[in-house]
Amino acid sequence: MSNYPTQITTQPNGTYTWSCSIDVDYYRRNMAMGFKACLWIAAFLLVFGAFLCYRFQDWSTLLIIAACDAVFLLISILIFWLFTHFATDPQEHYEMTDIYIKTGSGKSSVYFDLKRVKTATFGPKYIELKGKVAKMRVYAPAEDFNFVKSYIMTQLPGDCAILYE
Repeated sequence: MSNYPTQITTQPNGTYTWSCSIDVDYYRRNMAMGFKACLWIAAFLLVFGAFLCYRFQDWSTLLIIAACDAVFLLISILIFWLFTHFATDPQEHYEMTDIYIKTGSGKSSVYFDLKRVKTATFGPKYIELKGKVAKMRVYAPAEDFNFVKSYIMTQLPGDCAILYE
């Protein structure tokens, strides 16, 4: 059970928290980025293993390295397929202050500093914040969306480009 409510609430420390459904296609695109990272890790392990085999002139261990790499890839494929295939209503947890917006919870939290926003795109269901490198989509319940939009707009830096979809 999550401690994030489905409507926005104010916490004693002044932060706003909520949990909300997000777009399935957006969720799947983010999962695809995670899968690509696993592919890069697998490729690195295989190349590094081949380098070590070449360096020590012992090619017998390359088969073991390749087998471990294959098991890693199979597990990655299975996990990412399960997460994307059965994602019918993905949820995201948010925490918002005048300094940052945080998505996720625990070790999977991602912070986005509002002073670093270069472009803010306001869509009908979400707000997409883009910095120089990072970007984040913020979803909010329909009844609280205007509050989140107004709050974020007051925290954006003066040189931020505002776009509407």
